[in-house]
Amino acid sequence: MSRDKVIKGVIAGAVVGGLLTLTNKDTRNYVTKGVKNCGSQVSFYLHNPVEAVQQLNNQYTQYSKQLSATLTSVLDILNQVQSASNKLLERDEHESS
Repeated sequence: MSRDKVIKGVIAGAVVGGLLTLTNKDTRNYVTKGVKNCGSQVSFYLHNPVEAVQQLNNQYTQYSKQLSATLTSVLDILNQVQSASNKLLERDEHESS
């Protein structure tokens, strides 16, 4: 029950805070432009779903390549650390003998 009150209080505070910020003319203009831009983009994608799919595919491909490159770099670093660790172990074993 208290969790619900906290969530409702946070939401109410966000709504009140958002409404208060709209008393500033520059903020209202910014929000209005953002809403219009969002609406025009939604309308564009509703009328051109193929474009939306192509853009999603392009973004997926780009992020996939970036992730692959990053993982390759991480694996290279891990291999270097392992190699250095093995050399240190070999040196310690050699000095202990």
